[in-house]
Amino acid sequence: VSLCSSFGLKPSTLVEHWEVFYLNSQLEKNTLLNSHIDKFRVFLQTQQRNDFIREHGGMHIYTKDDLDTFFTADAMLVDSKTPNKVVGSREAQYITPPQPRVKVTPRQVPSPTTPFSQRTTKCTVQFVFNDHLPDASSSAVDDIQQSEDLVLRKLKDVRRCQLEELSTGLKPGCRYMADQVESRFNELERRIKKFVQAFSEYESVPLSQHVAYASQEKILVVGRVCYDTEEADPNAVLLEGSVEYSGGHRVRLDLREISQFSLFPGQILVVEGHNPSGHCLVASRIFYSLPLPPHSAPDDNPLAKRQATNLTVKTQTPQPLHMIVASGPFTTSDNLSFEPLMELLAYARNKRPNVLLLMGPFVDAEHPHVKQGITDRVLSHVFQEEITTRLEDYCQFLGAGARVILIPSTRDVFHDRIFPQPPFNSFMFEDSSQQISLLPNPSVFRLDEVSIGCCTTDILRHLSSEEAARNPPGTSSDRMSRLGAQLVGQRSFYPLFPPALGTCLDLAVNPSALDLPCTPDIIVLSSDLVPFVKVESQPRTENLTTLLVNPGRLAKGAMGGTFVEAMVTLPSTPQLSSIGARAKLSFIKI
Repeated sequence: VSLCSSFGLKPSTLVEHWEVFYLNSQLEKNTLLNSHIDKFRVFLQTQQRNDFIREHGGMHIYTKDDLDTFFTADAMLVDSKTPNKVVGSREAQYITPPQPRVKVTPRQVPSPTTPFSQRTTKCTVQFVFNDHLPDASSSAVDDIQQSEDLVLRKLKDVRRCQLEELSTGLKPGCRYMADQVESRFNELERRIKKFVQAFSEYESVPLSQHVAYASQEKILVVGRVCYDTEEADPNAVLLEGSVEYSGGHRVRLDLREISQFSLFPGQILVVEGHNPSGHCLVASRIFYSLPLPPHSAPDDNPLAKRQATNLTVKTQTPQPLHMIVASGPFTTSDNLSFEPLMELLAYARNKRPNVLLLMGPFVDAEHPHVKQGITDRVLSHVFQEEITTRLEDYCQFLGAGARVILIPSTRDVFHDRIFPQPPFNSFMFEDSSQQISLLPNPSVFRLDEVSIGCCTTDILRHLSSEEAARNPPGTSSDRMSRLGAQLVGQRSFYPLFPPALGTCLDLAVNPSALDLPCTPDIIVLSSDLVPFVKVESQPRTENLTTLLVNPGRLAKGAMGGTFVEAMVTLPSTPQLSSIGARAKLSFIKI
C-alpha cells in the first residue's frame, strides 16, 4: 500500500513491475526480505524517471558529461562571428578598437560525444557456457598451420556454410489485415486436432471423450486452457474442449491433486481424471509437452555416411560452426547513429564468423527520435544508409564465404506490422553473391548440421505474465527454462492465446508459420529479460537436448547491451551428439 501511494500506481500495475523486477533479479526463493523491498523501491524510482523522460522528450537531465562538453566547447566560441553593424562617425569614437582574433581550428568531430562512446569497457565477456570447449580463435588456428601469420589467416576467405530454410513462413508482399473470428477459431481447432493426433501416436491411447462427461471412472480428455479471471490463478482454470469432441464446452479444472504444473491461456492439455458432476474435472495427471523429433536424428555413423554420399565434403574432420548472434535495437536511445552496430561489425570483422545472425528491431518504432519525429530522414532511408550499406561492406570485407541472416521484428517501423511476419524485401540489398539471407519471423533453418529457430516477438515475457505454476513443497524450478520448454512441448513459437497487447497476431494468412517443423538444436528468443542460456532435455530421447538462448538487446537505453558468440562443433562421437555438450556460448557486453 505504501509503494502504491508513494508512486501513484494501481495494484495491478505494481504487480506488473514486480514481475519484471522478480525475473531480472532472478529471485528463486519465495521469501520476501526487506532488502528486496529496498531494491524494488529503487527499481520503481528508475522506471518512473525513465517514463518521465520518455514522455517529455524536450527535457534533458544534466550530468557530469554535459559539464565536460560545455567547458571543452568553450574555446569554440572564440571563432564565432556577430552580425556586421554600420556604426556612425559620432558613435565610432566611443567604441573600443577591435582586438585581433585568434584563429582556432574547429574540432573534426563527426558527431557529439555520447555516453556509449565514453564507456570504459568494450566487448567484455559476461559469462561463458561450456567454457572448457575451445573458442573460435583456437579452432581457426587448428584448421590452418600453427606457424601461419595472423595477417595471412585473416586474408583467407571465411568458410561458407550451407543454409536450408525448414519452416514455411510468410512471403514478401503477402496480403493481410483480413483476420476474422472464424480464422482464429479454425486455428485453435487445428492445434487441438494436431495435439490429439500426436498424443495418440505417443501413448497409443484414443482421445474422444467429452470434457463435461460425467463419470466416476477415470477418463482422458483434451482441450485448451482458459482463465475464469483476468489474472493468472490456479484456482480459476477452465478446460475448453474442441468442437469435434466436446462441442466447445468448458469445464472447471480442479488441480488439487497435481503437485507440479505450468499452465497458461491457449495451452493444449490432455487431462486424466474423473468428473462426477459433469461440471468440475478433478485432474490426477496432465500432459502438455509433446516435443517433435529433431531435424536429423543421429544414426550409428553419421559423419562417415555424409562423407560417403556427399562429394562436396572435402575434409575428413568435422568443421565447426562459428556464429555471432545479436538482437536489436542496434542504436542507443539518444541518437540514430547506430554506434553499437558499428562496434559489433568491427568485432565480427576481427573474429570472422561463418554466420552473423541479426534479429530486429533495426529501426525501432519505440525509439524516442522515431516516436517524436525528431529525425529529418525517411525511416526506410535510415535502414538503407545505416544497416544495408554497412552489411554490404562487411560481406565484401570478409569475402564470398561470409553469411549474414536478417530476421525482422514487429517493432521495425518501416516493415509490415504483423505476426507471423514476412521477411524484408530483397530489393533493399545489392547482394549478387547471395551472402545476405532474409528470413521471416519466426523461422527455423539449418546451418550445416545445426538446426536453429528464431523469434523476435517477446514470447518469454508474455508467458511470464500469464503463467500459473506450482512446484512441490520444498522445491524450486528455473522459470526461464520452464517457459522456454513450453514452446518445444507445444510445438509452437507462440502458443499463448489470446495474445498479449501489441502482438499483432494474424491467423488468417498462414497460421502454420508459427509451428515448429522440428525440435531445433538451438532456439534464439529475443527478450527484454535478462540474457540466459538454458539446456532443455528431450524426453524419451538419449543425448538430445535443445539450447534456449536469449542474447539480450544490443542497445539498452543510452548504453550498450549484450550479444552472443557461439561455437558449435559437429558430433564426432555418440557422447558428443547432444548440442548441450558441444556448443560454447559467450555472452559479451558491447
